[in-house]
Amino acid sequence: MKGRAEALEKDRATIAELQQKYGLKLTGPNGENFYQQAVDLKLLRKILVPPKIVIPCALELKDIGPADPCLIIPTTLPVELAPVHKAVAVGGQVTALRRSMFALSNYLTDEAYRAQGTWNGQPRPILVSIGHDYKYLVRQKSFFFKLDDYRGSDIDHESPRDPDERDLKLGRYYWGSDMTDELTLVIAEY
Repeated sequence: MKGRAEALEKDRATIAELQQKYGLKLTGPNGENFYQQAVDLKLLRKILVPPKIVIPCALELKDIGPADPCLIIPTTLPVELAPVHKAVAVGGQVTALRRSMFALSNYLTDEAYRAQGTWNGQPRPILVSIGHDYKYLVRQKSFFFKLDDYRGSDIDHESPRDPDERDLKLGRYYWGSDMTDELTLVIAEY
């Protein structure tokens, strides 16, 4: 638990430093409105608990360069409730916004957030298809997916299923990564 507390304090210090340098507004150096760009690209994801709108995307960031995947969260969301991440940035660092090929569709994001239950002491995943083959597992509360050469954009637009208990035990499915080990979290006012 001490490691988590230290990580949160480090994130808070980094955010405060970056806020002083760049600001939190989600606007570009030439006045571009990146929130409106996200709306136009239909990237917004509404999460009910806690109620918030987040933006899974790919970004170009000052001092960092290209970052994919990124999750833009509002400043009203406490850092303690943010997903696990590799790096933090602030809204003022954004110089370009685009769709992430790793992002799940709105529908699958909703389904991953609605998924319930546990399996083997872990949150129960949802089963999705790629190439009409239901063999791929998406973790609960995921925004992104990656498995070998497959990305979130490769997942078929079909309803996810509950994985079969027996097939889970026998390892007949392939676990996708939710990419938290590569995620850049962007704190922004929008």
